[in-house]
Amino acid sequence: MMAVSVYQSELDRQSGFLFATVGAAGSGSVRYAAAMYFYSLDMMPAPMLEIYRMCSKFDCEDPIDLAKFEGVELPPFTKTRHTGRRG
Repeated sequence: MMAVSVYQSELDRQSGFLFATVGAAGSGSVRYAAAMYFYSLDMMPAPMLEIYRMCSKFDCEDPIDLAKFEGVELPPFTKTRHTGRRG
């Protein structure tokens, strides 16, 4: 039972990184690293990972907004967390 708790804890932690405030210093790289984590678990499709990669060097670029603009399908868990707010 402990492994499930630790696993969920890490998912929650990485989810927080994935939704780091757009515009915060270093947030683009943090979001990309979290996206790679979810990709490794088959929870992030390759086209969405590519969006995060493209945005990784631009802290002010919102990957969810870019994905919508590019017509890339969002993973279900990103649809409920994205606020579109910039810090």
